[in-house]
Amino acid sequence: MTHPGNVLGRMCSIVLVAMVSTSPAVSAQSSLVDLALEDLMKLDAGQVFGASERLQPVLQAPASVSFVTADEIARYGYRTLADILRGVRGMYVTNDRNYSYIGTRGLSNPGDYNSRILLMVNGHRVNDNIYGQAAIGAEFGIDAAMFERVEIIRGPSASLYGDSAFFAVINVITKTGASLGGNSVTAETGTQGTRLVRGAVGHVFATGIDVALSGTAEHTDGVRRLYFPVFDALWSNSGVAEGLDGEGVDQVFGRLDFRGLSVTGAYGTRERGVPTASFATVFNAQAPPEQTTDRHTLIDAAYGRSFRGTGVTVRASFDRFSFDGIYPFAVDQADRPGVVGTSGGVGTRWSLESGVTRSFGRRQTVKAGVQLIDNVRQDQIVRFSDSPTPVLDSERSSTQQAIYIQDEMALARWLIVNAGLRYDAYQRFTRVTPRVALIFMPRSTESIKYLYGNAFRAPNAFELNTYYFGDQVEQLRPESIDTHEFVWERYVNGWLRTSVSTYWYKADQLIATVPDASTFLGTTYVNLGQVRAKGLEFEAQMRLMGEARTVVSYALQNAVDQDTHAGLANSPRHLAQARLNLAGPSRQSSVSVEGQYLSSRQTLSGATVSAATTLNVTMIQPLGHLWEIFGGVRNIFDNRYDDPVSLGHAQDSIPQNGRTARIGLRWRLGTKSPTPP
Repeated sequence: MTHPGNVLGRMCSIVLVAMVSTSPAVSAQSSLVDLALEDLMKLDAGQVFGASERLQPVLQAPASVSFVTADEIARYGYRTLADILRGVRGMYVTNDRNYSYIGTRGLSNPGDYNSRILLMVNGHRVNDNIYGQAAIGAEFGIDAAMFERVEIIRGPSASLYGDSAFFAVINVITKTGASLGGNSVTAETGTQGTRLVRGAVGHVFATGIDVALSGTAEHTDGVRRLYFPVFDALWSNSGVAEGLDGEGVDQVFGRLDFRGLSVTGAYGTRERGVPTASFATVFNAQAPPEQTTDRHTLIDAAYGRSFRGTGVTVRASFDRFSFDGIYPFAVDQADRPGVVGTSGGVGTRWSLESGVTRSFGRRQTVKAGVQLIDNVRQDQIVRFSDSPTPVLDSERSSTQQAIYIQDEMALARWLIVNAGLRYDAYQRFTRVTPRVALIFMPRSTESIKYLYGNAFRAPNAFELNTYYFGDQVEQLRPESIDTHEFVWERYVNGWLRTSVSTYWYKADQLIATVPDASTFLGTTYVNLGQVRAKGLEFEAQMRLMGEARTVVSYALQNAVDQDTHAGLANSPRHLAQARLNLAGPSRQSSVSVEGQYLSSRQTLSGATVSAATTLNVTMIQPLGHLWEIFGGVRNIFDNRYDDPVSLGHAQDSIPQNGRTARIGLRWRLGTKSPTPP
């Protein structure tokens, strides 16, 4: 039998030779249809990179796309990627007071990691290689102040990116020295004992070298007293967790660009107190408390240039993820901590990618590429304080290889066909994933799209842990999804962009937990879930009088279990978001208001949490040429609501923050416009 890697190598050679040897043509980024990009830029970025792994007009992209720009991040006071995604059409975020989880298109099962969303930084995959998790909270590792923009690309994109590009791809594009535009120092304080210090440097040298650097340190005490009725007993402090909700974050970021070379480096660490007594730990334990620590390291180098009309890109990357958890367990009925469990994981990954892009006249653009990922370490360890020997010391490694090709062709001035295919070779299975898009353009500022995509999610190293879940997890197969979508998008001059989409998908072989008394944790993973869903999404982005801007969106979604025809847990039927930015009384000052609505949701036990409505306000006011004061209030009406959580908690749902406030002062030198707070 021929090894998948050998087949892959032959396919790579054939495709690359064919691409490079074809006759020269015009640049790969030429537009297939002339668009009024100057008008489009007044509303948003006008062009997207992550939909086809090359820069192209939004109307021609084979996906429904949304953007959040650096200007919006600043004006709405977003602190993390989770904050940003809460305001994005069709997406919602839940939190168990430890991690944040993305929901989209009706699916966000409590207890699942964010492994059905692919998260990228400048086009590079950053989901970790143990849990497959897209970290969107403070544990992400890069300060949101360093985001130039965030691209949200809906639908399956496995034909380009492989594993985890299941429901959407989120591509974070970081700032360069030019976009930073100078140096700044920021200091903030706020409720819940919040304090932050950030320094940023951006410079373009006469040689053309562009450098951006930043460092951030932040700490918050969190909610000092949290009440959980399920623990309301005399020996559990009457259900009150005291001083256990704190979080400390340190982040360092750097980027260098020079003549086609772009190097990005980042390191972030987050230490989080966990007040919820998850996984049957002692409630309100103080010495030691339950806590988790996440560390993310990224080094990515990408180089691109054109040879005789053929664009060639090469990328080499290193990622390291580590996790440590401290869990105090009781040894008697008085719930006194006696045994401390520590859980850890270390994942390191090297990846190498290469791609070629070639245009044939103004009607066709072909892109092909290869990828090799070496998961050098996917290690997990568990210890208990009463034994010197680890109960789990798993050392795992794996490799992945892939090849893909994408062809975009204008059959007429009003019709574009985009088709892609990718082959992934894992050590346990292979996968072929297609994508097809038909894009009708009755005019240069309007498009109607039919999109079809297939994607998969591979079982991750945690789910394949035989010590936790038994030998049967070795039989796990990849999850799969087929999605059909219709999208209508239109720009009206420079003041309005509208998007309407309707979708239908079926997701099969979803990996789910079931009881199994023979395993260490009493549960195991099986390919069990089948979900069918349909939905409708609407978005309008408008420029009003003067500098005022607003974005409103609504999503109707209906996702059900195929076997029981019942609705899913943590799946709201209705989502609505609105943002409004108004110019302040002086130049560069602004007032921004953001509202979000989630309809009621079921918990895993079948209970219902009430609808959640929040309203946030942020203000920015320059003080002369060098100083700027800013502040904001989140959940200004102090609405109380809960989020459903996993079976790892005694609680069915966990309360979220009420009203919080922050205020900050920034010194800028050489910065022409406000930088994100």
